[in-house]
Amino acid sequence: MKVADLELRAATPDDAGFAADLDTALRPDDPADPVVTRHWWTIEAADNVVERWVAMKDGKPVGLVFQRHVAWEKMPERFGRVAADLLPAVRTAARLDALFAFVEERSRADGTKRFTAWTWEDDRLRVDVLGARGFAEERRERFWELDLVANKDRIEKMADESRARMRREGIEILTLARDTDPEKYRKLWKMSDEAEQDIPTTVPHTGTTWEVFEEWMRSPGLRPERQWIAREGDDIVGVSQLSYPPTRGIVETDWTGTARKVRGRGVARALKIETVMQAIVLGVDRVRTDNDGENAPILHINESMGYRRLKDMIQLMKPA
Repeated sequence: MKVADLELRAATPDDAGFAADLDTALRPDDPADPVVTRHWWTIEAADNVVERWVAMKDGKPVGLVFQRHVAWEKMPERFGRVAADLLPAVRTAARLDALFAFVEERSRADGTKRFTAWTWEDDRLRVDVLGARGFAEERRERFWELDLVANKDRIEKMADESRARMRREGIEILTLARDTDPEKYRKLWKMSDEAEQDIPTTVPHTGTTWEVFEEWMRSPGLRPERQWIAREGDDIVGVSQLSYPPTRGIVETDWTGTARKVRGRGVARALKIETVMQAIVLGVDRVRTDNDGENAPILHINESMGYRRLKDMIQLMKPA
């Protein structure tokens, strides 16, 4: 199908590499790993709706378009995410506008009642295109970077303090690889789902199925000996894990969450510190993380550890 002067074709898993190259071209300071990107493309609940297209010009891929939403039975509010972008050489307001018009119509026809889109705050072209189409800022995702060389002494001191506190609290911090509980992944799934429900959001959390969680834990960026969990007795009460991109990119937090019953006891801090202490030993010089802009507890932890703010991502919305 034709949109503006571009041809669209349905994307396949083999296009994930191009998607990673596109993201890298647009944000060279934050390279996307093609192996990890392909894996994330495969992690979808069976009843999710996902449509992706590659934008072609002169027979070559130059952009990507997609719409995604969970099954409407799980989300009566009917939020649908839409996205479109192009390589810098062909990236114009007119083409982006045309692609968003196309994908909004596809999403609307699919039953979406409210569109949601994401963009970096310093991407003026995309911000302006979305604004002209009626999108307005809803919330922000804060991104951070921690210099592990400059903050090594601070982190080591915090590690000593956190380890002492966890001993007093009766909470064991260990890697997933060291844990011998045959039910550890099921327990981690249930705890993670509880933790996710408490993250500030506008689009409702609809839960993660066991099948999707299993695939998530098989991510090529995750390794059991680098995933840290907290145990209190028989329960898993927290997790923090860094994703180590196998081909390119910056090591970053994949997920940190704790059970409600241990909130306020320093568990999230202790887990995050162990992940970066391990990264230091492995020779990593910096790590990145991101959090919802209204998630005050985790933002405070980031600041106390020495993370510095990067650019925000903006979530924009408009009625369909």
